[in-house]
Amino acid sequence: MSLKTLLPLLALTGAGLGWQHKTDTEVRDALKANEHSLVASTFVNTDNSDASTALEKHWSAVEDAVPAALSVDCSTSASLCSEHDVASYPAIRLYRQGGMKHHYRGPRKASEITAFVRRMLRPAVVPLDSKAAKSFNKDDDVVLIAHMAESETSLRERFTEMAGRYRDRYAFGLTTIDEAPGRIACYNNADGAFHMTSELDEVDSMEKMLKKCASQLVPRLTRRNEAEYLSSGKSLTYFFSTVEENLDSWTSAVKPMAKQYHEYITFVTVDLGEYPDMPSLFGLPPDATEGVAVYNPAVGLAFPFKGDKITVDAVAQHIADISEGNADAWQVGEPTADEEIVEQVMEEVPVKGRDGSKVETEETKEATKETGEEKPEIHDEL
Repeated sequence: MSLKTLLPLLALTGAGLGWQHKTDTEVRDALKANEHSLVASTFVNTDNSDASTALEKHWSAVEDAVPAALSVDCSTSASLCSEHDVASYPAIRLYRQGGMKHHYRGPRKASEITAFVRRMLRPAVVPLDSKAAKSFNKDDDVVLIAHMAESETSLRERFTEMAGRYRDRYAFGLTTIDEAPGRIACYNNADGAFHMTSELDEVDSMEKMLKKCASQLVPRLTRRNEAEYLSSGKSLTYFFSTVEENLDSWTSAVKPMAKQYHEYITFVTVDLGEYPDMPSLFGLPPDATEGVAVYNPAVGLAFPFKGDKITVDAVAQHIADISEGNADAWQVGEPTADEEIVEQVMEEVPVKGRDGSKVETEETKEATKETGEEKPEIHDEL
């Protein structure tokens, strides 16, 4: 075993991996005494037990970072969980004095959970001077800073209202400038992207800008975003793994290709602790601990990767094979009533070489000869 592998295992052993659940009395006392408490409600004897088990390996790190974090086992504390309307597991909530609570719906990993707590414990909009703004723009994965004059009360109110709705996911700051017009700068530090606009007159302009800026090149699948990606009109390339480090490594490695194909394909990582049944749905072995599948929701077809080793280059070739009709399809769910229509569904996705250039097929070459102009490659699958 390599040192790189051994050290995390030793760290986990030293930390006493496993739930250290509190009793009903301990939880109630903490909620009364603490200004805030982060509570994970789990239940390992339900259909969601895999998700509770997946969270378990992260929770000790959460407790180290958030002193007011604790967990409760709803199988032995049923009345307490019922009292707090816990209906699905695991449920992660931040409780504040006065009865206010905030639900966490992001990826169940320590870094994301602790970032959520940090966001919720500061003001929804952080007042900034010009000096503070330069450091605050690096404070989170996605940071929005509004530069607005005192007179722009309507813009300030709209920005504050938006921050109140999205503060659990992103960081918001406000700096006052001498003269209008105001502007908003958005820093997507995770992907190294920057957006700025002063076109804020439309009621939904701020939210559109936020959505564009915060869009991730390689998102993690969660209950909150799964419907969004399925209805995006794009194909999805799923990378499945049971190992958090592998999910993170793949996210970093595949970003250049995700940027190359972003108009047509969304690359998504999936924690199999959260979604243990997904591989078999997309044609991979039911007991797979790692895998890749390309899925077109519009036609219900998946293309499981069957190579020996998952690499960015191998997946790029897999996508090219799909585009050229050289990959086996897997029907996801029930076949459509008009199955022959699937063969007629045409989407324009250019096949690109490793250098980013478009690869011509015989069909596109013939089209060029006939019309005198290049046409993007047409294919059925993606």
